[in-house]
Amino acid sequence: MKNQIVGTIMCFSLIFSTIHPLSATEGMWIPSMIKKMVAGDMNAMGMKISADDLYSINQSCIKDAVVHFNGGCTSVLVSDKGLLLTNHHCGYSRIQAHSSLENNYLKDGFWASGLDKELSNPGMNASIIKEIRDVTDAILGELPENATEAERAALVKIKSAELVESAIDGTHYQAYIRPFYFGNQYLIFITEVFEDVRLVGAPPSSIGKYGYDTDNWVWPRHTGDFSVFRIYANKDNKPAEYSEENVPFKPAYHLPVSLEGVDENDFTIVYGFPGRTDNYITSNEVNDVLTKTNPMRLQMREASLGVIDAAMRKDELTKIQYAAKQSRISNAYKKWIGQSKGLIRHEAVSKKDSIERVFQERVNAKPEWSDAYGGVLLDISALDTKTQHHSMSRNFFIEFFYMGPEVLRFAGGFSELVELSKNKEVADEEIDKWVANKLSKMGYFKNYDAQVDEDIMKAQINYFIEGQPLAIFTKDMRKKNEDLAGFTDRLYAESMFVSEVSIRSFLEGYSRNKYKKIEKDMGYMFSKNISSHYMDVTRPALMEFAPTQDSLMRVWMAAQMEVIPEKTYYPDANGTLRITFGKVEGYPPFDAAEYAHFTTLEGVMEKEDPTNPEYNLPPKMRELYNAKDYGQYAHETGEMRVCFIASNHTSGGNSGSPVINAKGELIGLNFDRTWESTMSDIMFNSSICRNISIDIRYVLFIMDKFAGADHLVKEMDLVSAAK
Repeated sequence: MKNQIVGTIMCFSLIFSTIHPLSATEGMWIPSMIKKMVAGDMNAMGMKISADDLYSINQSCIKDAVVHFNGGCTSVLVSDKGLLLTNHHCGYSRIQAHSSLENNYLKDGFWASGLDKELSNPGMNASIIKEIRDVTDAILGELPENATEAERAALVKIKSAELVESAIDGTHYQAYIRPFYFGNQYLIFITEVFEDVRLVGAPPSSIGKYGYDTDNWVWPRHTGDFSVFRIYANKDNKPAEYSEENVPFKPAYHLPVSLEGVDENDFTIVYGFPGRTDNYITSNEVNDVLTKTNPMRLQMREASLGVIDAAMRKDELTKIQYAAKQSRISNAYKKWIGQSKGLIRHEAVSKKDSIERVFQERVNAKPEWSDAYGGVLLDISALDTKTQHHSMSRNFFIEFFYMGPEVLRFAGGFSELVELSKNKEVADEEIDKWVANKLSKMGYFKNYDAQVDEDIMKAQINYFIEGQPLAIFTKDMRKKNEDLAGFTDRLYAESMFVSEVSIRSFLEGYSRNKYKKIEKDMGYMFSKNISSHYMDVTRPALMEFAPTQDSLMRVWMAAQMEVIPEKTYYPDANGTLRITFGKVEGYPPFDAAEYAHFTTLEGVMEKEDPTNPEYNLPPKMRELYNAKDYGQYAHETGEMRVCFIASNHTSGGNSGSPVINAKGELIGLNFDRTWESTMSDIMFNSSICRNISIDIRYVLFIMDKFAGADHLVKEMDLVSAAK
């Protein structure tokens, strides 16, 4: 088995060169491997730049302008002064954090008039990839022939740590190693991480989130989804924590910005950090997503969103407090609806089952394959049955504990104080330091409303306890014959963790013997019971099966590539830097309909509705539209184009990714997929899967003509439209 898998690894390049269709737009490709794998396909589709222009370690290139934005999104450098463009929704939590009733940047927008007015963001980082190396042989080269999964995992951990330490020794860089193809390949990513990232500008949410939840994941789209940040460095142009002495970062490369725009069939590249895809899971696993996982998650989030949406409509303060939370919860909620619809409509389970039947038929017909791979699909299915209950328990825990009522996480955070207080070897000074640190970080309550939180718990708790051990979760807490609504009322009435006044009073007079009050607090007890069940029961059960699951998926991946070599194989997204390419093109979403590849400001105005907060535009936008005052940013047709779609394979994490034309110029910022496309995390369909991007000329138009921030536009290298 080991020799077969290693052989598969060694001939990756040969396999890719023979099976990747010339016209395919599917795939998320590792930049360092573009030249060997798909550069020819990209050139044939229209790319005019070279693979070295996209990725090189010997010269500055486009790779140096693509930035991992705070670990969850992508951004792009567009000036020699560290100016970053990303999506409005990627910067949303920071815009919200700087907002108040007096300075409501979510509502009114924000534009720094100069460097001294740009706003710092503690805890935010921006990471640039310096180099990508294949370290598969270095990690697996010493793997014994009959190594157990535990021995393999231990070796990978040790070797990875050694390689990371060696790669960054004597430098200010950081590094990490990620597995690809379920552990058949390993790559190291060497990074430069900047910790001083400042907010420069953002349009009002009436532009940056135009259409809000109604238009989310939908085409046609008319959202000005962008925000502006800047990286700062020390005087030596190296990463440094925030300081007034820091200066704008001078990048090795920044993208030129095209004023030419896009037309149908234009070649496009999306360069960014897609989060996660599961394109190689089996038909049984897809069926689980459709029949179990997604319905449960949708049910839980629908319950909480009903509470949050109603509360946000009541007053401006609550709207500010819950804006980022609502956006985070609703984004995945609507995505999962579209994902399920797409997978069902395009018969994903049936198609995967067909591939598996072809695989099994070929395996059964060849003795050496039958010996090596004959039972892999049955083994995966059997394991899925064994872990199903625990997997659902984990999903329930995530939805309730992490995405539901906040009191659970806040109260649970005091378990460390309880343990410190109980430990007689811990000095009082260390406890006092913990308490002082917690008191200095009470900004939590700025965005918290106890009544809203209680209503969320009431809305979710009945779903949460379905199939869950209610007696364990509420052990020693519920009164006789008390229903869950009464239990929730009493928790919020009695717990000190729902009130800033109460918790401050408790901490300011804290001494180590008071930990018992924490342990008896209902909010803490409920949080502790839920998290303990996950840590003591659910997680260990899943961890027990994890080695077998890892082994099976690694074999399944290698087996597919060997047995069905005519199929295209690319690594699933795992938060690492990728390139995807395609063309600007519309698509037929359903019977008798055809979508164009772009939208315009006229469409924005057609949706405008002053009575609907999702479509209530600032008056100045209508003034600019009526005057057709578009400056140099209009399309050659005279239209002010807003968004466009293309057939690039994207996922979560690609938000804010630069969309690049055939000449290596910035033409847009990726921010979404069409609703029909969300199935692409599991199965890509080139006929309907489209990524949505804001046209870079609309970004410039908003900056210049709407916001009067032309000083930011002047920082960029604008490339005029061809005459």
